[in-house]
Amino acid sequence: MKANYVAAMTLLVLSGCSYVPTYGVHGKLLMTEEQVIDCEYEAALDTLQRFTVVGSAKEKAWAFEFMGVVYQEKMDLEAFNHTLDRFLFNEVGRGADPAATIHQWNETRRSIREKRVYKLGRAECATNFVKEG
Repeated sequence: MKANYVAAMTLLVLSGCSYVPTYGVHGKLLMTEEQVIDCEYEAALDTLQRFTVVGSAKEKAWAFEFMGVVYQEKMDLEAFNHTLDRFLFNEVGRGADPAATIHQWNETRRSIREKRVYKLGRAECATNFVKEG
């Protein structure tokens, strides 16, 4: 009886760790969320792009998602679609439903905007819509 209790508690503790969404994600990658909140898109993109290539499966998924958020924020539809295609072609996104992926990325963007309102007092970053050329 006591052995069953210990085994059950051990299983509970071990399975509890798997519910932490940031477990196993590099700290530098986690910092990109703060950069996106602070509207530091280019700095965030440098790190995110690197992790889409060299990161673990969990880090790649995180990086693609936040790249999608950045490109949505920048209203760069071409880059967003390219990022979505790269994600769906990558091993971490293979077999994923594109509509569900976009919905998840939209939810992440909504969360980022809520955090930005709390931190900066506004949901939007200042954007320069003037294109040179």
